[in-house]
Amino acid sequence: MAVYNLLNIILILSLIGFSAYYFWDWVRGNDRKPATWVDANKRDLVPEKVQQLYQKYPDKDRFMIFWLQMQRLERENIEGDIAELGVYRGETAALLRALVPDRDLHLFDTFSGFRQEDLMGESGEAATYTTANFADTSLEFVQNRLGYSNKIHYHEGDIAEITKHLPELSYALVSLDADLAKPSAAGLAYFYPRMKPGGVIIIHDYNPKWPGLVEAVDNFLKTIPESPVLMPDVSGSLVIVCLRELIL
Repeated sequence: MAVYNLLNIILILSLIGFSAYYFWDWVRGNDRKPATWVDANKRDLVPEKVQQLYQKYPDKDRFMIFWLQMQRLERENIEGDIAELGVYRGETAALLRALVPDRDLHLFDTFSGFRQEDLMGESGEAATYTTANFADTSLEFVQNRLGYSNKIHYHEGDIAEITKHLPELSYALVSLDADLAKPSAAGLAYFYPRMKPGGVIIIHDYNPKWPGLVEAVDNFLKTIPESPVLMPDVSGSLVIVCLRELIL
């Protein structure tokens, strides 16, 4: 009887252990690894830094959108800079930097939270925000996180004003993560005409919780020929692969 009870205890503990292991794997997203990612890792084609960022990145599906698109851009020899609007504390910026360290990376943000002017007229979850939200960051914090390089360009302030004074640039990939309608609309108006053919714009938070952002994006989509694709990451990312020629 004692041996039987011991075996039962061992079996129960084993089941608990396996359950915990697979649950943790699910939380980390390891059960959703694309076959392309698995194969690239087997052939040692994924840099260690990118693997480390994958382990820490909270939304594995969103991570894979960036990784897969960057693989395509490199494979198809699509030139152009990389950019992000809505940097916050630099989590996605660090990923973009690690994926293509040889390309110029442009980071657009207030680096101090939302502007009061941009919060006006918002609805949904954005209507609950104040200038205190996402203010726990700074330009210095992001610079320290990413390191200093002549390949990283920081653009601090209002996107609509900043872009008036930039030299003409072309982009291969843009991450649009501004949360609010006004900066999102300004970002699309600036970046889209400067996208290389085959370049991609990835718009984060395209879901019913952000009706202002969704409306701003939908209004812009009516003016372009491309048909975007919605991705099933946690907050919803809308992907636009740009096919038109550059307009500079």
